[in-house]
Amino acid sequence: MRCIRWFAIVFAVLGAQFLQAQETNATEELGYYYLENQVVVTVTRSEVKLKEAPAAVYVITDKDIRERGYRTLSEALHDVPGFDFQHTYGTFPEVVHQRGLVGNNQRSLLYIDGVPDNNISENAMLAGSLRFPLHNVKRIEILAGPASALYGANAFNGIINVIMNDQDQGSEVALTGGSYNNSFTNLGGALSLYTRGRAADVKYSLSGYYYNTKGPDFRNVQNLDAQGKGYYWSPVYDNSKEDTYNISAKFTKGNLRFQTVNWQYLQGLGTFANATQSIDTTAGGVGGSAWDFRSNSFALGYINEFTKQLSLDSEVIVRHTDVLSSSHDQTAQTGKEGPTLYQRPGDLVYYTSYSRPDYAYEVREKLTYNHSDRANTTLGFEVNHSVVPTGYGATTRYDYQNYGTYIQQVYKPIGMLALTGGYRFDHNTISGNSHTPRLGAVLSPVEDLTFKLLASTGFRAPTAWELFNATSNRLANTGLRPERLMAFELGAGYRLKKKYYFGIQSYYNRITSLLLEVQTSTAKPTTGFYNQNQNVGNAEIIGVEFQSDLQLMRDLNVFANYTYTTGRYFDLPATIATTPATAAGDRMPNIAPHHFNVGTTYYLMKDLSLHMRVNYVHERETIAMNPVRSVPGYILLHANIRWENVGVQGFYLQLMVRNLFNQLVFDPGIRTADGGYYPTQHPLEGRSIWLTAGYKF
Repeated sequence: MRCIRWFAIVFAVLGAQFLQAQETNATEELGYYYLENQVVVTVTRSEVKLKEAPAAVYVITDKDIRERGYRTLSEALHDVPGFDFQHTYGTFPEVVHQRGLVGNNQRSLLYIDGVPDNNISENAMLAGSLRFPLHNVKRIEILAGPASALYGANAFNGIINVIMNDQDQGSEVALTGGSYNNSFTNLGGALSLYTRGRAADVKYSLSGYYYNTKGPDFRNVQNLDAQGKGYYWSPVYDNSKEDTYNISAKFTKGNLRFQTVNWQYLQGLGTFANATQSIDTTAGGVGGSAWDFRSNSFALGYINEFTKQLSLDSEVIVRHTDVLSSSHDQTAQTGKEGPTLYQRPGDLVYYTSYSRPDYAYEVREKLTYNHSDRANTTLGFEVNHSVVPTGYGATTRYDYQNYGTYIQQVYKPIGMLALTGGYRFDHNTISGNSHTPRLGAVLSPVEDLTFKLLASTGFRAPTAWELFNATSNRLANTGLRPERLMAFELGAGYRLKKKYYFGIQSYYNRITSLLLEVQTSTAKPTTGFYNQNQNVGNAEIIGVEFQSDLQLMRDLNVFANYTYTTGRYFDLPATIATTPATAAGDRMPNIAPHHFNVGTTYYLMKDLSLHMRVNYVHERETIAMNPVRSVPGYILLHANIRWENVGVQGFYLQLMVRNLFNQLVFDPGIRTADGGYYPTQHPLEGRSIWLTAGYKF
């Protein structure tokens, strides 16, 4: 109730400020950018204004990152329309669903300056990808909806492209310290730095980041029913540690470029599993659990400009992703499960064979021809060769290739209308051939009003992880078929009186041969049944995404967005043992039908800003296997104060508080969430406080 009252107060204040702002002179110097006029590159693989892009695109700028206190990519995505999260604070560490489509982080592609960062075996955003540091980022472009017509087999339901800052010269070093859960026992600290500049005719951007913490404290968060089902973490929980580094660099000399991204992310298992069946501590001599990742990528590219109109962009990419040999966990022997498991080391089975090194090699060629201001053509060809183990700790390796070619044509028959058509053909040695077209029309009858009509397709081949990886809880399935998605979208954007921008996107997605992890009827040697990745039928999703950006006063800016999502399964095969839908019918589980995010940034003086934001997540129905039928909604409040040039030019302080009211709230359980191995619910972190001191020079 306290949070709801605060929510009402925020809206009352903002409403009063809005009325006051109506009386101000609209021609005064605004001191802010027009959101819709930003230039983005992800949608068409070339520069285009946001309002002219033939897709729904959301942008987070470096200014947003500073003012709102975002530290990682995951934190920033929480304020973007269309995203649902299940937090485990380990293993993933968040399960992210874009536009209502549930899964294991495999349906959205993450790029760092156009280079893939999803891991290779699973094609998933995990660990240091989701927690990518933002201290040297220029902007984040989020493309919502399928983009396979340009990006290929796995650009299924969206693309996130992190654009590093290689333009603004200067250097920075910053130290961050703080703690989780409103205590000083679960401490954390980070060192971040970057330097950008030019040496002779070489432009460079270098950045480094290190972070170490015990993570959130979930000791004694527990609720088991009479059958021992529910969620349970022990009184000595210490399973959300993070020990991570990131080293990134980009060098440019004329049209020649080289970039590399390298990170390692050591983490606990978090709340991924119940402590009745999996150890969640290192106390008392037990070995605990760890799920450790590493990623290295290198890209070398050159743009050959034949004429002012014709250019060829050539690029070679080498990637290595790895589940490290330090990954391990301990689970209960058959019949030995229970709340006191952590006190009985003799009843544990120790698993250590999780090492999984993956390799990928890619060649890209992109030919761009700008006929005139009214037309341009893009042709591309890509070859990808991947080498992956067939499972955790496996010595057998599997090689597969993907060959893709695409064409995109942009044409403006009249000044107010832009038409885009694209087509891509892929041949994948696992899943065969795919054809992915797309069409788009963008109409701007007046300068401040834009309409978008879009039709696009997506294609996702089964990954090596889904096909081959078997564990103590999951069976392999080499007979999987690729997923396909058809999307139709209508959008509009309008700027009112120069200061107020409103945008809306509505979409309908239809997915066939949907691939999910479900429970089978095959019993495990221990208790319960195996899971398996299966094609479970078809699905449809309908959604609406609304966003606004309001400059209420010269020193006061407000953003607000709302997401409505509803999805259902149909044509589920009779062969699946349990339904992936909710218990009440065919609806998709774990997706909130309503999301609302609102934030305000106020400059108390030129270099001192106060930011506050609210995240509202509606009640979510759970998967039918979950004995808890729904998880209550919640409202969380976060705040950030940033003071630039404190005493000395370039020195700044920042104080960020997350979950200001220290509420204990929950997400629905991941995967089958039956309350045995997989919990019925996952707690979110309590109040955390972080102080940063930095110096720019």
